Amino acid sequence: MTAKPQATFLGHPIGLFVLFFTEMWERFSYYGMRALLILYMVEYFKWTQEDASRVYKWYTSLVYLTPLLGGFLADRYLGNRWAIIIGAVAMAIGHFLMAFEAHSIFFAALVFLIVGNGFFKPNMSVQVGRLYPQNDPRRDGAYTIFYMGINLGAFLSPIVCGAFRESPGLGYHWGFGAAGVGMVIGLVTYLFGLPFIKELPEDAVYEGPGAEKSKAGDDDDHAMTESEAATQPSAVPALSTMAPKLLMVSGAILGVLGLFFGVALAMAAYGSTGLMTTLDQWLKPLNVETDSAFALALGLGLANMMGGWIAGQVALALRDRVLSILVIAVFVIFFWGAFEQAGNAMNVWADQTTNRYLTEKPPEPDVYPAEPVDIEEQGFWTTLSVAFKKPIEINPILTTSFQSINAAAIVVFAPIFAWLWLFLARRGRNPSIATKVAIGVFMQGMAFALMMWAATYENGPSSTSLTGLPTAAVIEEGVVHFYDAPELDDEEGFEKLRAGERPGDEPMIAHGGRLQFDQDKALLNMTGVLDANHRDRMLRATAPAAYILAIQEMAEKSVELKESAVSSTSDEKTSFTYQLEALPEGFEPRYLQGFKSEDLAFDAETRTFTVGAEIADKDYKQILVAGADPTFRTAVNKLYISSTKYRVSSAWLFWFYILCTLGELCLSPVGLSMVSKLAPRRFATMLMGMWLLTSFFGNFTAGLAGENWDRLEPTTYFGYVTLAMVAASLVCFVLVKIITRMMHGVK
Repeated sequence: MTAKPQATFLGHPIGLFVLFFTEMWERFSYYGMRALLILYMVEYFKWTQEDASRVYKWYTSLVYLTPLLGGFLADRYLGNRWAIIIGAVAMAIGHFLMAFEAHSIFFAALVFLIVGNGFFKPNMSVQVGRLYPQNDPRRDGAYTIFYMGINLGAFLSPIVCGAFRESPGLGYHWGFGAAGVGMVIGLVTYLFGLPFIKELPEDAVYEGPGAEKSKAGDDDDHAMTESEAATQPSAVPALSTMAPKLLMVSGAILGVLGLFFGVALAMAAYGSTGLMTTLDQWLKPLNVETDSAFALALGLGLANMMGGWIAGQVALALRDRVLSILVIAVFVIFFWGAFEQAGNAMNVWADQTTNRYLTEKPPEPDVYPAEPVDIEEQGFWTTLSVAFKKPIEINPILTTSFQSINAAAIVVFAPIFAWLWLFLARRGRNPSIATKVAIGVFMQGMAFALMMWAATYENGPSSTSLTGLPTAAVIEEGVVHFYDAPELDDEEGFEKLRAGERPGDEPMIAHGGRLQFDQDKALLNMTGVLDANHRDRMLRATAPAAYILAIQEMAEKSVELKESAVSSTSDEKTSFTYQLEALPEGFEPRYLQGFKSEDLAFDAETRTFTVGAEIADKDYKQILVAGADPTFRTAVNKLYISSTKYRVSSAWLFWFYILCTLGELCLSPVGLSMVSKLAPRRFATMLMGMWLLTSFFGNFTAGLAGENWDRLEPTTYFGYVTLAMVAASLVCFVLVKIITRMMHGVK
């Protein structure tokens, strides 16, 4: 049937611009929250980089897995509109829940965001396509406009949400709230714009200008049709015949391993931890947790089996095309594994190791927490005006603003790349799809090679005198290690302290192995920039055991206070006092000045805490820093301050993100187009779903890498990523001709 004319703007249906602004605000919320997430866990919750990366890994990977389920439910039961509305509501709830700091609410918020994204993400893209009839030449332009909306939201949100984070009196929770407001605006935009979103039936045909050319179809560079490919012999017969069987067998083996790890997790959940402990010991050299091994083995197993099954259902040239998609997907996983470091390790590098003062010398950092700002005393609008001025400040620029470089660079460079590919195609020199992917992976490797260079400037020496290390420290070949103080939920660690034992099984490597003690010269030596979180982690490890146990007891009483307040019918705020038997030597109450006085106050003369709210794990950790070994604390604070002179220029990160973007433009748009051209029609949806899994595995890999950030010095960390990217790109370059032949004319 012929498509009915629709009201248009700039030659496109008005519904496209409704979807444009809806997606812009959704991406505003997603990228604003992502820009804050790792910093929130490390800086606010005071989690280790390893623990924070583990949560970040699961969150960012699952948001690319749930769209498979969301798309299925929309196709079979809900329809695109209801799926989008459900997803938007769920994500708005998730963002607003992030404004509360309780760990249980935090994890609930992530679940809402993951599920909501699963409903929202795939259906928005599908709706754009359904605004246009078959053979409509405007469709490519529509997706380009839609893509600009994505990048506009991704550009603005890190700046806006980051401004709230760095404004006194506001902070992270206001930043998360801003992301939630963005999602609500997107939802309202969609609901009011629904009358303009007119989805066309599948058999609608375009009859406008350029229809004949579109029907003739010359944008495949004369690639053979699917029916022709079904009769053509395989380009690599042996590989085409054996590959499906190999994929099925390898998938089955990985699946069995995944189930084995899953059994261990299930047994641990029911209190039987023997198998879990054994597996953890096996995986320890790889620094991979059992839950991660379970997800990787099961995920890769299912992906291999699905890929093998699809390849086994077709033959000859069609099978070659399917296998070429699967081979390219492997290299794309490498790319996303490095690219998605942006929100994780690279975000921490921007915050702790980058000199964000562009035109003046940065001030000396304060080792004590800032006193809280009372919005009511300062004035609400005065506080907001400070936040609005933050984005235009250049001394310092916002940590999260570096996250906006990628989106801005895409807007600038995408038209240039589109022109470049057409320019080369007219001259018969357009690189093949496999070549473009190899170039993209290589560019990502060069971005991390640039950071290796930057890390050599960061790796400068600092030293201070110290007569001896505290008892919590261990020296191995001059390198300083520490036994972490137990967290509030670590009852086993507290039991060991009561028994006079070390609280942990193994000491953590201080400052990535770059903190060393020279006993002969009585010097504490270090290279590189010491971040505040790692400094405090070392300091609280040196607090006396009796003091740690006393603060833990006080924290347990604060939980009882909360429970009694919940059961009470009175609105009157309750509190209790807790007196320490003795203060640790060198107790420093200035580390407690960041607390709200109504929640926690300390009287040094009477050694008494007044507690008016539950003491969270992050507050407990800060109290321990106040009781840290004074001699060691003084020495470490000197190193912390002196090492800031090695913070590197912001220009390194700017060019890093430019190189990342150039690699992305070689790979990401090309990959989506490749799947749509190569996939047999009856398996097109499944193969597109498998292509989305590259982002799942890439984000998972990025999280696994981030878990090692504290264990390695930056030059080594960046070096490993560079080596992996360059090696992957070289292998891809070697396979270019084979992969191109397997595509049978698709370019």
